[in-house]
Amino acid sequence: MKLLDDLMNKKAELQITPLIDVVFLLLIYFMVTASLVTKEADLSFMLPVKVESQEPVLLPIEVLIEVNDGGEITINGIVFGEAGTGLDDLISELLRYKEAADASQSEFIVNILPDDKALHGRIVKVMDACAAAEVKNLSFSMAM
Repeated sequence: MKLLDDLMNKKAELQITPLIDVVFLLLIYFMVTASLVTKEADLSFMLPVKVESQEPVLLPIEVLIEVNDGGEITINGIVFGEAGTGLDDLISELLRYKEAADASQSEFIVNILPDDKALHGRIVKVMDACAAAEVKNLSFSMAM
């Protein structure tokens, strides 16, 4: 019992030295890791620079050839060759557009838009005219 009475009367002591050591270790840890975080101001980036000599953008020259059900061929609103007639004017017009594209160093594109009821023979003649004019980019479209 005496031992129990001695323990009850004894004042509790708190060791502060280990607590101070732990606080200093935590302080050092947070100081070291805080310097590793990259701040927004430290990010490197480049602002766009104004280019003095910029090359012009070359747009392609596109020709739309429409073939209707009556056999008429239309290029950009100009009618060429009634049904059954030759397509020499069409070839010369395509050559004129091709020369303009070559002069401006642009791409020359021909787009054929046949009607649903157009004769296939007439479409083949348009393709032959494109071949005679040495058209390299030829495509077909469908009317909506």
